[in-house]
Amino acid sequence: MLCNFQPREHVQTVFFSYDLFPILFISLLGITNGYLGTLPMIYGPKVVPRDLAEPAGVVMSFFLTLGLAAGSAFSVLIVHII
Repeated sequence: MLCNFQPREHVQTVFFSYDLFPILFISLLGITNGYLGTLPMIYGPKVVPRDLAEPAGVVMSFFLTLGLAAGSAFSVLIVHII
């Protein structure tokens, strides 16, 4: 939002003016999102009893997908607000 990726009239303050910054930020977001999204999927079913491991994995994957879908849906709203 503070990068000059898509210049608009209402964005007056650009803190990161080089093209490298959006690439760096998106790469960092992808790495941390992948890492932090994978850790619960690996360790979550291990902390419940063995017979509940599969349902726990299903519930975890459902809510991860729901959160990703909600974030994608709200991103359109955030772009219009900014």
